[in-house]
Amino acid sequence: MPEVPKDKNVTFLKGGLIVNHDCCFEADILIEGETIRYQFHPQRKDLPRALSRNIGLRLSVPNDARIIDVTDRFIVPGGVDLDCHLGEASVNDPLADSFETGSRAAVLGGTTTIINTVEVPKDGTLSESFAHFVESAGDRVFCDYAACMRVPCLTDDTESDMEHLVKEKGMCFFSLKLGVAERSGGITCDSLNEEEFNKVLRKCRALGALPIVPAITSSQLSNQISSELLRECPELGPELFQLSQPQRAEADTIRKVVLHAFETESVCPLLVSRIHSDLALQCFSEQRRYCRGLIFGQTTISAIAAPIAALNRLGEQPGEMDLVTSKDWATAAGYVSEPPIRPNSYLSEKLIAHLNSDDMLIVGSGHRAVNLEVKASYGLKRSAMIPKSIAALGCRLIALWDCAVDNNGGLDHCSFVRAVSTGPARLANLYPQKGRIAVGSDADIVVWSKPDTLRNVCWTQLLPKDVYNVFSGLSPRSRPEVVLLRGHIVVLNGKIVDEEAHGRLLFVKPFGQMAFSRVDAVDQNRETVMEKISREPYTGHIVGCDSKGAHEETKEHHYFRKEYYDNVPKVALPPGQRQIHTSVKTAQPPGGSSNSFWFSN
Repeated sequence: MPEVPKDKNVTFLKGGLIVNHDCCFEADILIEGETIRYQFHPQRKDLPRALSRNIGLRLSVPNDARIIDVTDRFIVPGGVDLDCHLGEASVNDPLADSFETGSRAAVLGGTTTIINTVEVPKDGTLSESFAHFVESAGDRVFCDYAACMRVPCLTDDTESDMEHLVKEKGMCFFSLKLGVAERSGGITCDSLNEEEFNKVLRKCRALGALPIVPAITSSQLSNQISSELLRECPELGPELFQLSQPQRAEADTIRKVVLHAFETESVCPLLVSRIHSDLALQCFSEQRRYCRGLIFGQTTISAIAAPIAALNRLGEQPGEMDLVTSKDWATAAGYVSEPPIRPNSYLSEKLIAHLNSDDMLIVGSGHRAVNLEVKASYGLKRSAMIPKSIAALGCRLIALWDCAVDNNGGLDHCSFVRAVSTGPARLANLYPQKGRIAVGSDADIVVWSKPDTLRNVCWTQLLPKDVYNVFSGLSPRSRPEVVLLRGHIVVLNGKIVDEEAHGRLLFVKPFGQMAFSRVDAVDQNRETVMEKISREPYTGHIVGCDSKGAHEETKEHHYFRKEYYDNVPKVALPPGQRQIHTSVKTAQPPGGSSNSFWFSN
């Protein structure tokens, strides 16, 4: 092995079991600087030649290397989260954490890369909001990060801003909502109408950016249902959110956005996030088959783990339990999210089963932290005002491992890595830099502790202060023991050991291989299927025109004559005119003639 300069940070992980999404094997890892330099497999001597340059049989450890014994522990790639929201607290966005505290919780929980959703104010632009996000994050982020810009409206500057962000800033995600846009002073609020939505999709396809659409009820429909329910029952509490967002509406949102993405001019890949209901899950699976696998899905860890945690905490039988319908107001308010968490443990099992299938379903955190007192207080006068939020950024990997790997057995270790790391990294076009343990990849590594060595996870380290914990019923037996971010050891023995924030803003390249590699072929196939049919030109008489094609004017041009009326389709008449049927006078009509004899003199 070439000599390693002494001025570089060198770490040697000895005796671990490496888990990637497609393989699992025992190996040692040598990390030089920020990347994985070598992997050493101590037992297998029959390795293919293609791997011999990556896996040495006699790896010498540099004298200045820091050696960490990880014998009999799983070594997994750092988690990648495509669905979280960190930022600065404001009146409209009363967040309980910051970039610093939120990212600390992320690395403690094994997440080393986040895609942060950035809201755009009504009077702001995409470029201005992105610049403010970068400035606010600064050097206070403990994990690598990128941005997903929320597109609330389509203005004159939107498309040019999108192009600037993708090409110049490496920002390749846009969050969209489809609805009936409400306009106030010429500004579109909250959601895009169908024409605007279609334009943004076409722009994303042209730029190679991935649009992300949450499977939620449109705000217009939700507000209408909420108003009607509150009018009939003003005392409704947090359960209003579950009643006003029916499962059918979530499934309908998926159908609509898929129609726009795949049945218009050109195909646009799509990530459907926040799949929280049985009908939405079924609809996603159906549409993914129809669209040749170019639709990708994402659920949240709260949709999987919160019902299981409540089941464990309350000691109830499998099935439905109280979440937003809890008799305790604060507890019910703590579960309010968008879309609502369905209080059914059977749905959790279905979601876990889909994670283990070929449906390309991944798991995000859906993180947005709001203080429980704020959530409970906002809804006292009107329950519809309760902020929709669940804090889960630091709990995602631990909760999924406990629910799906250790206790459920629904996921093997490779499927776990695919759901929380490799799948998101491939969609973000960060693979194999992120989401894989291989030579040349970033040294984003999580060493998982041995089972049953953990007495109790300290959830308070993973959640902001005074935020409701929807995972409190879980009792994980293991957790991330060591976490490395690009070779920097940031977590050791489950504690932050490096107080310096090493997070870096990522430049994401467009046209990710997983999402965009097949779109041209799909478009070409559609053009082949829709070939033009050759027909002879029509030579018959054209109603309403003479032989020269000139329009015929008749005395009764505002209605049809009898000879035309019976065989010609009805058409709309000019305003103020009636459809007049032709009639014939008869001396003796059916039933006989009638005379006004009682009025005769």
